[in-house]
Amino acid sequence: MKCFVFLPQVGRKFPAILLCSFFALNFLFVPQANAQNNMPTVPTAIYVGNAAFQAPVFGAKVALILQESFENQKRPVSTFIGEFVSDSLGTITVSLIPDKSYMITTSKNGFYTQLSKIKTTNFSRTRQNKKGISLRPRNVISIKGNIVVPEDLNGSVTLTNKVTNFKRTQNIDQDGNYDIKAVKGDDYELHVVIEGLIDTVVGIDHQQLESSSPNVPFVVDFVPDAPQPNYRAGDVLPLEKLNLRFIDRSVRLSSEIWIDTLSSILKSNPNTVIEIQVHTDSRKSDRLNYILSKKRVETIRKELTERKITSQQYIFEKKGEDEILNHCVDGVSCSRQEHAVNNRVVLVVKSGAFIFQKED
Repeated sequence: MKCFVFLPQVGRKFPAILLCSFFALNFLFVPQANAQNNMPTVPTAIYVGNAAFQAPVFGAKVALILQESFENQKRPVSTFIGEFVSDSLGTITVSLIPDKSYMITTSKNGFYTQLSKIKTTNFSRTRQNKKGISLRPRNVISIKGNIVVPEDLNGSVTLTNKVTNFKRTQNIDQDGNYDIKAVKGDDYELHVVIEGLIDTVVGIDHQQLESSSPNVPFVVDFVPDAPQPNYRAGDVLPLEKLNLRFIDRSVRLSSEIWIDTLSSILKSNPNTVIEIQVHTDSRKSDRLNYILSKKRVETIRKELTERKITSQQYIFEKKGEDEILNHCVDGVSCSRQEHAVNNRVVLVVKSGAFIFQKED
């Protein structure tokens, strides 16, 4: 508040006048606002679960909006509080104001968006309060199969979500069948156990499940004593003996036998994707070696196309001189035989699982 003294002209019989200006009138309301801001909050855990089966939903977005009625129930004032993301247990923890109403919007790719409300009227300040939200998945799929189980032996399958580590177990029926649910977009491990007969784990990545649905299941059959997949995502195919090389600095392959072997693997395992890494030696510049890698990629692509291998089963990685195996880096003098080590192809399993023996 500011005050001024107004003095009348000399000779006039008027008293001095005190003028005051409330230049910051809204200051009078600050204590009330601060009182609400400093109000004790109630800790609240919001759990997001999968409505199709008992499982947490990881990475769900939970948006909170405070709704104040101000004695007008038809037109409440909405204040956006924030957006939170559920952890691997499907949970977020927030602090809410007592005796209030909140609107909750929960969403995640592959699920239907869920709108819900929460009132903190009876929430306690001394313990963590809870609110459960169920998200209905859009892309429920079936993983099923048949396992030849001898009579009087019990078996089960356990499906583990590799992101949340959540597990679901189902017993194998008398005919050796199982049918367990999953959701597209996640990677899984299927653990199959039959007493004294099978105890194995099979990796199933989200790309393999892409074409599956409740009506078109992803099938994993097991036959006791049959060899299980020995190559999975991340493994390097051991085909060095088949001479995965280019001749000097050309685009000509030293051998095409390895392409025949690779084609056989891909045809036998249509869910498998192979990353083909193309390297060069360090001679010439980085730019020219990258260009050489591109030309070599086209050579391999042509060979695979002629063998009728679909392009969805392989991807190329043009390495150039990025990963030299020996001492023959820029500025070092090496023989052609030493440089030849680096003019190579490396085959890495990108996705899928399959059986492959070196002697094949």
